[in-house]
Amino acid sequence: MPTRGPPNTHGSRGGLQFRPSGPGPPPGADRARPKKIVFEDELPSRALLGIKKPVGSIPGGHMPRPHPVPDYKLKYPAVSSERERRCYAAVFQDQYTEFLDLQQELGSAQAKLQRLEALLTSLPPPRSQKEAQVAARVRREFEKKRMVSSCQDPSFLDKQARCRYLKGKLRHLKTQIQEFDNRGDSEDSVYF
Repeated sequence: MPTRGPPNTHGSRGGLQFRPSGPGPPPGADRARPKKIVFEDELPSRALLGIKKPVGSIPGGHMPRPHPVPDYKLKYPAVSSERERRCYAAVFQDQYTEFLDLQQELGSAQAKLQRLEALLTSLPPPRSQKEAQVAARVRREFEKKRMVSSCQDPSFLDKQARCRYLKGKLRHLKTQIQEFDNRGDSEDSVYF
């Protein structure tokens, strides 16, 4: 006795469409249902679901680094009174001396390395094999010292970072004071 297979599923070409039997909406009911609009803030948190929101031009597996706001921008908002201006100016003066000291110390260390490098380059060419070996060893030691002092020495790197931080803080304080002074000038001005 021949068995019948499932009917042909040709969609709109005139053939029958096969639909599994069982509970569910009747055929065509999914088209009749109104669409529900859900806004993004109504959805459960993406962090809880483990879903990452796609970001414009950033590649899929790359996470952008956060850009932290320096603490001085939060600690020193716009100046609103003459008393606050005096406090900002006092902090500026105190930090400015520290900045100058650090800048001088870093500059003198870099200048010393530059003088040594100039001295090494001005040496006459070696006259013997032994002088060539000594000159090569001195050059290697100098390069090692330069790399350690400027790139790997934690103390030097900390001083450089502190110097950059102070420069940003001083620039911020100066801007806040100048903006307050400019607002004060415009309030006291009389226009005809």
